[in-house]
Amino acid sequence: MYKKSDKAELTVRDKMQLILDIGQLMMENGASSKRVVRDMLRAAAYLGIYWENVQIHITYSTIMINVDGGVTSETMFRKCYKHGVNMMTTLLANQLSWDALKSNESYLIYRNQMMTIQQMARKRLYPQWLTLFCIGMASSAFCLLFGGHWYEALYTFIAAVVGAYVKTLCERFGVNIYIGIAASAFFATATAYLTLYIPGPPCSWLPVVACALTLIPGVPLINCVDDFLSNYLNSGMTRFTQTILVMTAMTFGLSAVAVMTSVPNFTGVRIAPESLYIAQALAAAMAAAGFCVMFNIPKRYIPLACLGAIITVDMRNILMVDFGTGMATASFIGAATLSLFLLIVARNLHAPVFVLTTPAIIPLIPGVLLYRFLFAVIRIHTLTTDEFMLAMQNGVEAALVILGIALGATLPDVIAHQFIDRSKRERLRKILEERDGQEAVIEDAANLDRASERR
Repeated sequence: MYKKSDKAELTVRDKMQLILDIGQLMMENGASSKRVVRDMLRAAAYLGIYWENVQIHITYSTIMINVDGGVTSETMFRKCYKHGVNMMTTLLANQLSWDALKSNESYLIYRNQMMTIQQMARKRLYPQWLTLFCIGMASSAFCLLFGGHWYEALYTFIAAVVGAYVKTLCERFGVNIYIGIAASAFFATATAYLTLYIPGPPCSWLPVVACALTLIPGVPLINCVDDFLSNYLNSGMTRFTQTILVMTAMTFGLSAVAVMTSVPNFTGVRIAPESLYIAQALAAAMAAAGFCVMFNIPKRYIPLACLGAIITVDMRNILMVDFGTGMATASFIGAATLSLFLLIVARNLHAPVFVLTTPAIIPLIPGVLLYRFLFAVIRIHTLTTDEFMLAMQNGVEAALVILGIALGATLPDVIAHQFIDRSKRERLRKILEERDGQEAVIEDAANLDRASERR
């Protein structure tokens, strides 16, 4: 049986290694910079290091930590080589820090649990065939959200699955990530184009528009805005650059199809629904369920995420269709409504808000506007003045919508910081007080929200 006092036998470097393990695990699996820092500081508190003595610097691909021991100061850094979205891993890492603090767990047990989570991060809850199916389902949901028919959604599903499988093959053979995304977009769009020749009801260009939308890095895009708002500018700028590179790779794949076929300027296709149907709610739920599987979210959270998507998408559509509200404002209100709803419900169900919010608001991401803008940039030498101004309008509108979504999504964090997380800080204060006595400055040490917002 391990002794709970074994943390006192650790060197500062041993403690820093564990703190960096937490940070790397969170960063590589889709957490925002503020959440990464908050969990690292919680791990430091577990190890007996208060945040006043810790400095953390994050640049997305590198995490650096400095610990002031009074007499000496030590610095270490860790590279983050792979970035993806694995909500299960971030959930387990987040819960591990709290559990270890509450039980004052042995370091060796904590270390073993951390290694288990690191191993689990390499695996997924869902088989590959189901992930491919859900990518197709999410893409077909976009087609329905744009006002498409069910047979068009089926064509979109087929094209998206083809593109996703090509991307999987590229990853398996170690192809450059951006080349893989371009290839995926190319084959998805080409397949969607071929469905136009299937006998039957006339088909619009919506499958061509919607089939590659799941390639858009929605989580990095939201985290990018969150990092900027939290003043993690280096990390935010890197996420923004990565998003632009991914979108550019997508656009090259789409452009290649446009050059090789008779595809017109399909980016001018209207994507806003002209009326409200039950299909819109079902499509929103389909998209959320698809993204839950893609983001490796546990099954028990999927129904609530689907309900959240129905609320946010229907709220946006009602505002746009019935009240003529702009897309950016409607998206903000939709995301904020969802956030407030989940803030109440999630606490009663003991579910983390960020895990439920993310898949529910991804359908609001204006992916079509983004690649309309980039498509125009690639063809800028052929644009007239009116077409150029329209491209700029698409780019600005997309940026405003993304900002509105991110602000609405972070609303619970702002409220929690001011009101709800006071109870969490009080719990942490009591834990530290019982463990370390009255000598430490417990009140400030427990305020990890303030610590993670240091400039």
